[in-house]
Parts: sequence; structure tokens; C-alpha cells
Amino acid sequence: MSPNVSALLIGLVGAVITLSAYSQTLVSPTQCVTVGLLVLIFGLLVKEGLISL
Repeated sequence: MSPNVSALLIGLVGAVITLSAYSQTLVSPTQCVTVGLLVLIFGLLVKEGLISL
């Protein structure tokens, strides 16, 4: 799988986690947004080639 497709999929997962912060009750919204943003940053690093999968 190309880095662009991997980064896109990781970014979509991060966006879903971030946007679901207020519609779930398992973790606090702050934790959910934090995890989502970390996943988005990870996707950016994959896209830029700093991390390879």
C-alpha cells in the first residue's frame, strides 16, 4: 500500500475519533480529542515519509 493511501486511512480514523468525542461515553471528550489529534499527526508523519509502515 502506498504511503498516500496509508496516510489517508490513518487520517480518516483520526478524524472519526476526533469527531466522535461528544457522541460516546467511554472516555472523556478531552481524551478522545487528544487521541484523535495524535492519530492525525501520525498520519501526517507517514505521509511525509518520516515513518514507514
